[in-house]
Amino acid sequence: MLRHLIALSAVLCSAGSLVAGELMVYTASQGLLSRLYVLDGDGSVVRYHEYENYILADLEVLDNQVYVVDWVAPAVFRVDLESGELFQTVVDLSWLYLYGVASDGTYFYVDEWDLSRYTLDGDYDSTASFDEDVMGLAWDGAYLWTLNPANQVRCWDISAWPTVTEIAGNAFAPPTPECRGLWFDGQHFWTAESLDGSLGWIYEFEQGGTVVAQWREPAFRGFAAAGVFDPEPIFSDNFESGDTSAWSAVAP
Repeated sequence: MLRHLIALSAVLCSAGSLVAGELMVYTASQGLLSRLYVLDGDGSVVRYHEYENYILADLEVLDNQVYVVDWVAPAVFRVDLESGELFQTVVDLSWLYLYGVASDGTYFYVDEWDLSRYTLDGDYDSTASFDEDVMGLAWDGAYLWTLNPANQVRCWDISAWPTVTEIAGNAFAPPTPECRGLWFDGQHFWTAESLDGSLGWIYEFEQGGTVVAQWREPAFRGFAAAGVFDPEPIFSDNFESGDTSAWSAVAP
């Protein structure tokens, strides 16, 4: 698996379980204005990048590179976390929206109501026998996981692709019904709350839904969160906390 993995402690605390120097990312939108935040291990803002006419949603990480899905385009982009530039990886205008993205290291999997996969170069491969509403996708090394609006995290065997079979006994509820986005770090799942007009929480949680760490979101309304990253290959300068000026009177 190509993910850059760092072991995380299973300690519940508002400041989170990342160690000093490790980073996470978080997406939030207000209308057609989106931000992608880089956060330190305690949840403080390192910097953010702002995008007009985007609604950035689910996240994936491959080899310490961050990918984000824009459900308006619809497309998957690789993000330069230092400059904020988006590099188009997958685009398919036959979709209406895209909400989830995950990768097994060979393919990207994206979903609206159907589930399709693309090579890492962005070439369309095929579409599966799948018809589910999805608000986040994650790959755990063996199975594909989905988060749906009905407050369920569900597990799917895709080894017989394009046939997709649910592992029904693995389904569970996320930390709250407002969770959006799904990411797996090799040990735990990550998600973010999508609250209208107020700050929610970024959650790191076990299969089964038990929260092991949480961070207050820097802005609403959230869609996804992922961690952890080594900043050395990402930032060339000595990064400092960015501007946290308000989008509204409610949340910075």
